[in-house]
Amino acid sequence: MAAAIAALLASGTGPASADDGPGIGRLSARADRLMREASNAVAAHEKAQDAVRKGERRLADVARRQAAEQRRLDALRATLGRQARSEYQGASGLGTMLPLLTSSSPQRALDAGVRAGRGDRAARQLTDRVTESRDRVADRRAESARLVKGLKAQEERRSAAREDIEAKLAKAEAEVRRARARVLAAGPMPTGGGNCARGDVGGHKRAGKGRTGRTWVKPVSPATLSAGFGSGGHLWAHTHTGQDFAVPTGTPVRAVGAGTVVFTGCGDGFGNQVVLRHADGYYTQYAHLSRIGVKVGSRLDAGEVLGLSGATGNVSGPHLHFEVRITPQFGSGIDPLPWLRGRGVGV
Repeated sequence: MAAAIAALLASGTGPASADDGPGIGRLSARADRLMREASNAVAAHEKAQDAVRKGERRLADVARRQAAEQRRLDALRATLGRQARSEYQGASGLGTMLPLLTSSSPQRALDAGVRAGRGDRAARQLTDRVTESRDRVADRRAESARLVKGLKAQEERRSAAREDIEAKLAKAEAEVRRARARVLAAGPMPTGGGNCARGDVGGHKRAGKGRTGRTWVKPVSPATLSAGFGSGGHLWAHTHTGQDFAVPTGTPVRAVGAGTVVFTGCGDGFGNQVVLRHADGYYTQYAHLSRIGVKVGSRLDAGEVLGLSGATGNVSGPHLHFEVRITPQFGSGIDPLPWLRGRGVGV
């Protein structure tokens, strides 16, 4: 799906006006609407994802406070138990009254009575503290239950948004296929460059988890940031869907995090490209490669080389086009820079 949509929408041959050729103008209104709707669904997904993250942090904080309060409650109960045993060590409570009954001096008797009164007040205060602590533990449990319920609702919203994205992009793909058929019926359809060059990209040191202990790394380094997410330009029919890194051809391109290769391809606006699926549910795309060094199903660690940068596809010069997506499909991208920074990558 990514290749089909990208061929028309991400490249210069994408729908821009009614004069683009047979079927392309008619595709524009429908496909543009679907892509906008998918973009709205992506925003809804990220909003729900952010709420889930905040809810998880809040739940963890409540759990820590609940555990601390439970420890205080256990300590108070233990103290209360020791005090009770001390108070009732004499038969029928004589342990407290004995000094009053046996004192040879009125002053001593008075002092003993004061101490007994203080002991009673201390016992009442301790009992009150136990009750208050028990109530706080109950409040924490109730708060945890509310948070769990809220997290479940946010997870459902996130799941619904992902399904909406996939449905919208599936419809967009159908529009693209119909437009392709109309274009091909009228004559050859132009495509982006790319010779789908594959081969060994060894000889480059692996940077990342095995070397630096980092879970997430830059896709290329060093590099200069060029066209950013959402920017305009004459090389694409819509706003830019990723982040470009200006690097010379042949620069090692690395997996930003551990993941599995779910797509490799060439021949459209993205040229030679690789898409990875990561354990957190996100996907990353690496495009315009001069060489692909992995195949579908390959499992990569953070920092492992997956290809070499290049200038295949719809480009004006060598660079890496990097995307972060909600799904494997083109059209589900989010801004890569905040995503990388949120994982500790300095870009």
